[in-house]
Amino acid sequence: MKELILFCCLLFAGLDAHAFVVYGQSVAVGQGTVRAFADIDENGNPLKVGLALSKGALEGLPQDNPESYTVTLPSVLDIPPYNHMMVDWNPHGHEPDNIYGLPHFDFHFYFISNEQRQAISCMGDDRDVCLMQPDADEIPSYYVPTPEGVPQMGWHWVDPRSPEYNGQTFTSTLIYGFYNAKMIFLEPMVTRDFLLTNTKFEQTVPSPLVFPMEGYYPQSYTVEYDANSCQYLVTLKDLVHQD
Repeated sequence: MKELILFCCLLFAGLDAHAFVVYGQSVAVGQGTVRAFADIDENGNPLKVGLALSKGALEGLPQDNPESYTVTLPSVLDIPPYNHMMVDWNPHGHEPDNIYGLPHFDFHFYFISNEQRQAISCMGDDRDVCLMQPDADEIPSYYVPTPEGVPQMGWHWVDPRSPEYNGQTFTSTLIYGFYNAKMIFLEPMVTRDFLLTNTKFEQTVPSPLVFPMEGYYPQSYTVEYDANSCQYLVTLKDLVHQD
């Protein structure tokens, strides 16, 4: 009910002639929170979808083991293909250690349900399903697969043109995920140190020729600190509806 009231207030307040922002429920992270948000135009079409972390979310994080946080869009919104998000904090990074071994966040935007995601093991009989090759038209340009799938996530595909694969230190990058030969997530990854620089970063999102399902797909993503709201924003933007 609170989300519906917020939605209506924003709709009629005229905060922006072209768009308004709707937030989902907050989830505790570190000494702060994370919540999903979407920018919606006057016709109800989504322009952006993202995750907003309060300043405190970067403090008091676990230092020994990874931690995951499930985040949902506002219940009043239906923005396919997005079903839910996972914010994964990796205090020691992850494989390959020489590239992604820095403390960072994985921001997964999943197209499947939380229950479907949790059923993924990428082991035993499920390994063949996890690593099933997608059709060439459904793979974003230049992306190549990692050697193995990850339980409760899927098969990660990376862009070898990214700076971290070409001698530069990892700061932010974009990964795609597949399972059973279908794209199931988009994943910006950002180091904690890079977020703390308050640098605004924007990158084009390579797209496949054929999309896994009808919905709104980004042409770019941004990482930035919004001083007005005191939030770190990781945003899939310039959404275009694909059949």
